[in-house]
Amino acid sequence: MNQTVATDLLIAISVMLTLSLICVVFAGGYAYSRKGQGTMACLALATMSMVLFLLYASGQLFWARFVPSSAAIIYTNLSAIFAALAAGWAWRLPNTPLWRRSILSLLLASGSVAIIFWPILSIAVRPPPTGGDQWENDVAMQTSWATCSPAAAATLLRAEGIEMSESQMIPLCLTDSSGTPTLGLYRGVKLVANRHDREVELLEGTTADLLDADDWPVLLTVKLPFGVEDRRYVEQWGWIPGMGHSVVALGRGPHGGVVVGDPAVGQEEWTAADLNVLWGGAGLRIR
Repeated sequence: MNQTVATDLLIAISVMLTLSLICVVFAGGYAYSRKGQGTMACLALATMSMVLFLLYASGQLFWARFVPSSAAIIYTNLSAIFAALAAGWAWRLPNTPLWRRSILSLLLASGSVAIIFWPILSIAVRPPPTGGDQWENDVAMQTSWATCSPAAAATLLRAEGIEMSESQMIPLCLTDSSGTPTLGLYRGVKLVANRHDREVELLEGTTADLLDADDWPVLLTVKLPFGVEDRRYVEQWGWIPGMGHSVVALGRGPHGGVVVGDPAVGQEEWTAADLNVLWGGAGLRIR
């Protein structure tokens, strides 16, 4: 990741570090109860919020609707803010030795910093594959199981007249050896689109909305949910329940379905029933 490309991330990291420091000072210097019970309750609430946000809200594509920045992956991870507040309140715990308060506060503050830096740290900890530039019927083919999103991004961009390869999209999408964060995918597409004076539009809706709009191409985030009774998805088509994937809907197919550029298999036609099973309603377009 070169310095020019990472400028958006460095600015976001600086902003979030500053906000986290303000939260530590605010919680530990002003917003605490001298009687102790309120401080303990705030510490517990902030810690629980940090964990719940990481598990259920962090990195979701809808955040880019509120923070339409290529660095939304950093700006919208409020877990760092919750951890910073918890660090301030941990410092004010009543009837607790200084060394214990210091350790707990330091751990929470370090957690806040680690959360802020994680999009970059994850690449250092889990180096991404190099990727490639393999195409089949204008569909970029993924060269490893972790690179479906960069490949899908390249497919979307080519369909919009912008030439990029899977290997070029990997660093822009913040892909590592375990895959691509959804907001990392958004970042990669947005950076390239903005270079060509284009904008990224987020999509939220149903299969019926997608078909009625008849507006292609669309990059879709998909997965096979747990508990689907139709065994063909697993046994014949190789889907792994719960594992996220990225594809590009290219247009209506000859049999009434949707032509999909799947980086794992190439072009295929999905029915509306397939979309209802596999697509959760999130995606993006380039305008």
